[in-house]
Amino acid sequence: MLVSDIVHIFLSFLIITVLATVLSVASVFAFQRQIRKPTFFLLFMNIAFANGFIFLSSMLFTDNYRLHNLVLFLIAYLYVYGSLGRHMSRYDDTFRMLFLSMGYTRQEFFKKYLIVQGKWKLADCILTFSAIATVIRFLSDHLKYFYPDEWLQIMLLFTVICLTVGVSRWFGDSSVNKLSKEE
Repeated sequence: MLVSDIVHIFLSFLIITVLATVLSVASVFAFQRQIRKPTFFLLFMNIAFANGFIFLSSMLFTDNYRLHNLVLFLIAYLYVYGSLGRHMSRYDDTFRMLFLSMGYTRQEFFKKYLIVQGKWKLADCILTFSAIATVIRFLSDHLKYFYPDEWLQIMLLFTVICLTVGVSRWFGDSSVNKLSKEE
């Protein structure tokens, strides 16, 4: 029974995340044509921020799962958009000049190289977000059942920890030397 509940929750969050991913990929394509770099506001969502907001929405929408799923859709959209935007700008900064010097146009580079490399990033984002949202929902439901008096304080503690880590990771990522890339 427990495994079937976890699988059901995971599959529902997987569907929500896939739909949010489709919308975020379309947004990245639309923004890529208009502006070269994604805006700061859309790139702030890292995995720790996403966890904090999932914990927060689990606390606020405990009984209304439809509204909780809508909020998860928005969080997944921002998380995937931010991950894909960072991925594209990293590869764009690093490899664009090399490919342009080989005779490719910017559109060919975007379609033939960035999209091919981005498919694994999308799969990673979808599976990571779905798994984390499943664990948080499962944890929230069981904490509420086993510790009804302390449930809200425990969830608030997890939310504050995740948001603090998200802020520190955001500052850490913004202060990294831009010339030294991971990939």
